[in-house]
Amino acid sequence: MLVDFHMHTNVSDGTYMPRDLVALAKEKHIQAMSITDHDEVGAYAQLTDEDRTGIQIYHGCEFSTYYHEKEVHVLGYQFSLDHLELQDYISHFKEVRRSRIHKMVDKCAESGYDISYEELVNTFTDAVSFGRPHIAQLLIKHGYVKTVGEAFDTMLNPNGPCFVPKEKYAPQQAIDLIHGAGGIAVLAHPKLVENDTYVHELLELPFDGVEVYHSSHSAEDSAKYHQFATDRGLLISGGSDFHGIQDRFPESIGLGEYEIQSEWVADFMKALQGT
Repeated sequence: MLVDFHMHTNVSDGTYMPRDLVALAKEKHIQAMSITDHDEVGAYAQLTDEDRTGIQIYHGCEFSTYYHEKEVHVLGYQFSLDHLELQDYISHFKEVRRSRIHKMVDKCAESGYDISYEELVNTFTDAVSFGRPHIAQLLIKHGYVKTVGEAFDTMLNPNGPCFVPKEKYAPQQAIDLIHGAGGIAVLAHPKLVENDTYVHELLELPFDGVEVYHSSHSAEDSAKYHQFATDRGLLISGGSDFHGIQDRFPESIGLGEYEIQSEWVADFMKALQGT
């Protein structure tokens, strides 16, 4: 049984509409999934009973946080979507995200790249919100870079001329928010923290699990983080981090190509079902 508990829609920085992503997951024989848009849960309101038929869907969200100035993502699952503090967080970060992308487009223009926020809106008419991948695709369109990865590695990385940092939100705050809403808190893709000392320190926080299986992890990485989780009695989860954007990561793959078997994350699934 294939499962995937980390993917994105056009409600954040993916390309697929929520119901189209669910349809694609079914087509790829994924039998349990979670949409984990960045700081956003609006995808779930768009799904009908028909969309939910034939697949187990657990709601989730990927929270953006910082630890020692390093971006760290926290995945939350099966929390109450109606929780007031959670809704306040979503509303706040929706405006923060819009303002940040506007500033990044302006910085691109100031740096000599002929793009505008108006062009962004007119180009990505199906997008509910915008992210760096959308800016990268405009830069490709104008011939400034060849790939999304190149854009991220040059002007859109934290040291690049067009970058604007996110609002600083601590991992502990995200964990508290998730737990306060009755959910499960998981450290996302620990390899991308790029510092195992930080990973060890982060796992001293009250996380419930670790995303051991991720498309950026080699088999050796997954084995290492599996041990990290096992040593602490934490749940083991997994997801592809699918965005539907070609070259979003160097290891970008199609949905279902990074296979996660349900037995690898059996205890995590039991926890999802029990919340």
